[in-house]
Amino acid sequence: MTTSQFPRPSEKPEWQTPSAAQPPSQPGQGAPDGPSRKRHRTRNTVLSAVGVIVAIAVISSLASAGSKSHGAASTSSAGTRTSAPAATSAALSASAQQFVSDLQSSSQFDISNSTSDAQIASYGQQLCAMRQAGQGQTAAISDTESTWSNMSPMLADAMTRLAEQDMCASQLPAQTITYIVRGTPGAQVTYGPAGSDFNGTVPMRVTAHLGDPQYYAINAQLQGAGHVKCSIEVDGIPLSTASANGGYNIADCEIGQDPITNLWENDNAG
Repeated sequence: MTTSQFPRPSEKPEWQTPSAAQPPSQPGQGAPDGPSRKRHRTRNTVLSAVGVIVAIAVISSLASAGSKSHGAASTSSAGTRTSAPAATSAALSASAQQFVSDLQSSSQFDISNSTSDAQIASYGQQLCAMRQAGQGQTAAISDTESTWSNMSPMLADAMTRLAEQDMCASQLPAQTITYIVRGTPGAQVTYGPAGSDFNGTVPMRVTAHLGDPQYYAINAQLQGAGHVKCSIEVDGIPLSTASANGGYNIADCEIGQDPITNLWENDNAG
């Protein structure tokens, strides 16, 4: 507090009574508390009230803006998905929305929360464009493997088929199994799904529609000498391979379906 806030010796403090602060009124002068002084006080009172109202309004406005800003920041930090992908998702076609929903709800796939609906739909559109341009399923599977990290070939096949099923069903080919045997001619070959016993000769390559049996297998036995190698592929993806050399040794190949993921896998590494 500075010294100017205190009354100087020649001045009268404002809190003194009017009789001590001013000389008696002279004829023709208004009283100290006359109409002019009252109007001045009234104006000051009104201005003070207006100032208080304005201050309250400003404080309320700032508080409201701060609350909205804080709410927006909290919403954004609550999850990795921002409002932009949600708006993009709303513009997706029905088939793209179906693919996004099926992919995210499937127990086979572990899609990161940071992957937006628009990114998933874009992958499906790219895949369908490849198939419509005449590229085969093997190329589509390869593209899926390169698009998604840590993707096994069979999982890539499953994702590829899901995209085709939802977004370009006319490009969805039948799933196939291929039995392959190479080596010394004369080896005895039996093959097929569980419960069957088809005969084959070396060399052999047979492709059929993939069904849902307990397993698929190849048994190739040498007849005293030579070598033989068998392989089972699903949609062109080698899953089980085995070989045998000399005597009457046997090369066994077998695949079965995982009961949890429903993906085909090697059951016999012999």
